[in-house]
Amino acid sequence: MKTRGIPVVVLALLGALGPAVPATATASVAHRTAAAAGVSAGAAEARGAALAGCSGAGGGKYNCRVWKTAPSYECTTTDQTDSCTGRPVGRLNAGINYFFCQIWGGYYSDGRYYNHYWGLTDDDSGHRRVWVSVVYLSGGDNDSPVPGLPRCP
Repeated sequence: MKTRGIPVVVLALLGALGPAVPATATASVAHRTAAAAGVSAGAAEARGAALAGCSGAGGGKYNCRVWKTAPSYECTTTDQTDSCTGRPVGRLNAGINYFFCQIWGGYYSDGRYYNHYWGLTDDDSGHRRVWVSVVYLSGGDNDSPVPGLPRCP
């Protein structure tokens, strides 16, 4: 059985992959799925890149996909030794959100996902320049920076 040229099995596999698929696997699946659906390779790569990390949005901002509503934290410094597990101040809703940069900080985990990197952003609670663990950004691997989001100076 097919749905618009995409085998139902492929759709089921894509749904089972979830948000934390390594970037290379996501791009590969997007490319193969596009070929099965008759979509151009360029469109498939753009879709894979969107899932595989962050992309420039201009003005020093980078759009990243947040796969789950995440807590934001206020930190007093961006020093690399800062644990960045200070006072929680708000939340960042799931979806595409902008970030400025990422930095190595304190360990953070949510279920099977863990990381030491934190992204600088403005949250959906009205707080500016707060930190969100990159655990919640799609496209990265455990304990690795998110592709496409520069390191903080």
